[in-house]
Formats: sequence, C-alpha cells, structure tokens
Amino acid sequence: MGRTRRLVVAHLWWLVLLAALGLLVAHSFGVQRINVDNTSLILLLIILASPFVAAIKKIKIGEFEAEIQADEVKRVAQQAESALPVHVRDSVLPLETSEAASAIISLVATDPVVALAKLRIELEGRLRRLEQRATVPETSRKRPVALSYLVRQLVAREVFEENFGVSLLDVIALCNRAIHGEDIRDVDARRIVETGTSLLEVLERIVRTDAPTHPVDTAVISPQERDQLQSARYRVTTVVPYIEKPERRIYVFTQEELDEFFEGYSEFAEFVVGIERIE
Repeated sequence: MGRTRRLVVAHLWWLVLLAALGLLVAHSFGVQRINVDNTSLILLLIILASPFVAAIKKIKIGEFEAEIQADEVKRVAQQAESALPVHVRDSVLPLETSEAASAIISLVATDPVVALAKLRIELEGRLRRLEQRATVPETSRKRPVALSYLVRQLVAREVFEENFGVSLLDVIALCNRAIHGEDIRDVDARRIVETGTSLLEVLERIVRTDAPTHPVDTAVISPQERDQLQSARYRVTTVVPYIEKPERRIYVFTQEELDEFFEGYSEFAEFVVGIERIE
C-alpha cells in the first residue's frame, strides 16, 4: 500500500495531465455522460497548480513577507560542517555533548523556536567570554560590541578560523529570524539545532583552551628579573570543596614544587583561588 501511494505521488503530475486531457476531449466533443462545468475547471486548475506549491520560496502580500528557507538552512548546515576543525571532521567519535547542548536538543522536540532562542544565547555567551579574556580591564567597553565585529576580532587573534566565524554568524542570523517571527519548519529547526550545537561544542572547547594559550598582556623582562622569579617562593591558596566542611588551604612552594603541584592539579579535589610571590 505504501509503495502504491509513493508511486501515485511521484507521478501525480502525469495523472492530473491525463485527467485534464480526458475532460478536454469530453468537453470538446460534447460527451453527454460527462458534465464539465466551471467548478470542475477551477478545481482542475487548483490540482494542476498544487505540485508547484512546494517550490514557493517567498510569499508577499502588501508589506507582509514570509519566507520559507529550507534551501538556506541546508546551505548553512553544509558550510558549518565544512567549517568544523579538521580533527573534529575526521574523528569517528561524536563531539562531547555539554549540558547546554543536551537541553537545546531536548527542547527542539517540543518548542523549536525556544530551542533556537536558547542556542543563540549560548553561542553569544561563549563569544562574549572569549572577548572578555582578550580585553584588558582598563579598556573594557561600556556597551557590548556587535557580534560581527566581535567575531572578526577573534579571527584576527587566531582564536578560530574565518569560515568557522562566518558559520557562527549564519546560524545566529537564522536563529534571530525565527525568534522574530519568521516561519520555520520543524525539520529545518532541528537541522539548525544539530548544526548549531556542533558549533557550540567546538566553541566550548575553545573557551576551555583559549585562556592558557592567549595571554592578555606580554612584556619583555630582564634576565635578572627572570632569575629572581625563578628562585622565589610562592604562597598558593586553594579551596577543597568538601560537602560538609569545605577547607581553605595555604601552601608555600618553590618554582619547582609549584610546577609539580600543577602537574597533577586536575586530579586534586581542590581549586586554586590565589598565587602570590613571597618577598
């Protein structure tokens, strides 16, 4: 039954054409048993036009314009996939799914527009965090800059590639349009979410690795100052987040001991809250 239905849909145009020719012949030769009136002709025209409805990309009535962007969604998704870092594209393992991405993926099944809104917020939030790390506090801006300018700055700092930044802006633009009332099919919303969460996971990974590799300031020091810093001792303050009785701990390390401490730092159930040199 399903195969028959698919066959009929695939050849609907030819079936309607044959029916139209039959009615034309009956009407031309005045076949009495077949009555062709104006209503029949109007309905036939509607049926003839129906195969072209799926090809409509834009409907405009006066000042109101609604766009169906299936092709655009497909283009953005394909470009974003090619913009992913090489090690991500070539990996056989899926990207690690963060809590934010999981929430967005769950939400798109029930409310696609809200899911796109959350995706847009999460993407912008990661970009703003990268900008804050790159901005010296004394020169911090009172008003947030436009995302397009922000992305250009991060590309210039080589935080990510230009095509990755373009894909981020394209996905955010589609999210904005859906948030502001443009109709979007559920299948297209899911594709944007799938694409956007992949970008989000890569961006989250960049956020975690950017701070250790991109200092906010660099200055040349003398060999004497280098030797003094290397031979100095450092006071390190940490917090152990026990559930019942959290502890604050203070260590005094040489440079060599400090290096050894941070060598296994990720294995410790404590986090550093301060480091200062002891004069």
